[in-house]
Amino acid sequence: MKISKILSYVVLAVGALGIILWFVMNSAIDKLMEANGASDPRELPFTDAADAVSPIYSLTLVVFVVALIATVITIFTALAKNPAGLKKTAVGIVSFLVIVGIGYGLADGVETSLKDGEILTAGESQWVGAGLYIFYFLAAIAVGLMVMSGVKKLIGK
Repeated sequence: MKISKILSYVVLAVGALGIILWFVMNSAIDKLMEANGASDPRELPFTDAADAVSPIYSLTLVVFVVALIATVITIFTALAKNPAGLKKTAVGIVSFLVIVGIGYGLADGVETSLKDGEILTAGESQWVGAGLYIFYFLAAIAVGLMVMSGVKKLIGK
C-alpha cells in the first residue's frame, strides 16, 4: 500500500475523531448550560467549560505535534537528497535571524499593567515589540519583491 493511501486513511480517521469529539463537546456544553441556567457558553464557570472542551484541545495538540514532526522529517529528507539546497536554507535561516535580531534591538521593553491585574515584564514587552518590527520588515520585503518582480516583467516585455 502506498504511503499516500495510508495518509489518506489517517487523515480520514483524525477527521472522524474530530467530528465525534466536537459532538461530545457540544452536548457536554449544552448540559452544562442547562445545569447552570446559562444562555451563553461564556457565562459558564471556566473549570466546567474547560473540562468539556479538553478532549478536542487534546486532539488539536496531537494533530499539531504530528504535523510538526512530519514537516521536520520532510524538510530534512529533502535537504539530505539535495545538499546544494542546504546552503540556500542556511542563508534563509541566517537572514531571518538577522531580522529577528534587528527587530529585538529596535524594540523597547516597558513594564506594563494588564487589565486582569497581571504585569507584562519589560522583556515580554520587548518581544512583543520585536514581533511587530519583524512583521513590518518581512511585509516590506515581500511588497518590495512583488513590486520588483512586476517592474522586471514590464521591462522584459
